[in-house]
Formats: sequence, structure tokens, C-alpha cells
Amino acid sequence: MIAGIERAIHSRTNGERGFTLIELIVVIAVLGILATLVVPRVAGIKSKAEKNTDAANEKIIKNALERYYAENGEYPNALEKLVPDYLDSIPSRAQGGSWDYTCSDDKQGCELKLKSE
Repeated sequence: MIAGIERAIHSRTNGERGFTLIELIVVIAVLGILATLVVPRVAGIKSKAEKNTDAANEKIIKNALERYYAENGEYPNALEKLVPDYLDSIPSRAQGGSWDYTCSDDKQGCELKLKSE
């Protein structure tokens, strides 16, 4: 049966090579269906990756702060004091904004927050 349909389609082209309109419409329809399935899954990947990057960078900075505290007995006044001994550089935020670092006057307690700009 399929061979009969194929023969009928190709006999109409008078020996010319190429795709028929029906074949092109079927291919476009299949691509459209695939696109509607794939696009929603890919849409949120970038923002999720940025959040994960910021979380990893926050852990790296907190680890450096704890190492500084273990060696010096107090937390630094600013994150810049961690460079170059504890960090190569202060990691930038993937989602924009900056790190908000506050330290108490006795330098025994500090807080690192994500600050949106």
C-alpha cells in the first residue's frame, strides 16, 4: 500500500527530483510539535544556573571568611581583605547586584547577603 502511494506521488512529478508539498508540510508539522515540547523545558535553565552559581560563590566566600577567622581570630572589615591570600578575586554575582558584607564592631560576628541592584 505504501509503495502504491509512493509510486503515485512520484509519478506526478514527471521524473523531477524533489519533495512534494505534502512531504514538506509533514516535516514542518513534526518540527513544530518537537519545538513545543522542547522550548518550555529549556526556558528556565539559565536562571536556575545563575541561582546555583550565586549559591556556590556564597559558599566559597563564607569558607574564605571562616579560614580568615581561624587564622586571625577575627573577621575582616571588608571582603577585599580576603584577596589574594584566601580568594583569587571576589566572585561577581551571576544575577547582577553585589555582595552585602557587614561585620560587628568587635569583629566576632559577620553576615554575608546577596544584594540586588
